[in-house]
Formats: sequence, structure tokens, C-alpha cells
Amino acid sequence: MGVGAIPQAMSLPQSRAMVPALDRQLREYRAIAAQSQAYARAHGRRELRGPGTAALAMSAAMLRAQSMLDPSTSRLAERMIQGSTMGVTSLTRQIRDYDGEDTEVLDFAKKQLKREEKNIDELKKFL
Repeated sequence: MGVGAIPQAMSLPQSRAMVPALDRQLREYRAIAAQSQAYARAHGRRELRGPGTAALAMSAAMLRAQSMLDPSTSRLAERMIQGSTMGVTSLTRQIRDYDGEDTEVLDFAKKQLKREEKNIDELKKFL
């Protein structure tokens, strides 16, 4: 979701101060997506699917609409933190519920959880 949402956020005028942080996160998310795809292919799975077009379009529309209501950098940071918090919640649940034996998958998920928490901390300075 971050790969689709971050470019939208970066295109907003209030994101100027946040561009370096958002750009780093975007590069990170792209690398993670590539790693996930490579892992899936190596283990006999086809392409992994990301969020659908409708979800991405809805996310972009909401971001633009909310930015019109409150165009502050602080509010944009809050929205980006909310997105990362949803990722933290989802990852935490998936890690807890994982019952497979593949420690590589579990380690990857735990690293991603730490990355999301770091992203949240980085964006807090813009609140």
C-alpha cells in the first residue's frame, strides 16, 4: 500500500519538508516488495498481489480530499502515521497467527514490523 500511497503524498505541497523521509520509505517499500516477490517465486508461488486498483484509487482520493480540508504538514504526517499503524497492526496479527515452520518468513515479517515502527517514529517529528 505504501508503494502506491507515498507518491501521492509526495505530490502534495505540504509534503516538501517530509520528502526525504517519504522518499526513503518509498525506496524501502519497493525493495521489500521485490524481496517478497523473489521469495514467492523461489518457493513456487506466482506473483503476489498488492492492494487492488480500487483500494489505491480510494486511498489517493481520500488523501487529496483530506489535504484540502487541512493542508498542514502535521496533518499529512498524521495520515501517513495512521497508514503505517495499520501496517503494524496487520503485521503483529499475522506474526502472532503464523503457524508455519518457515523461520525466514517469520524473520522477514518481524524486520518489516520494526521498519514500520521506525517509519512512525520518523514521521512523528512532523506532527
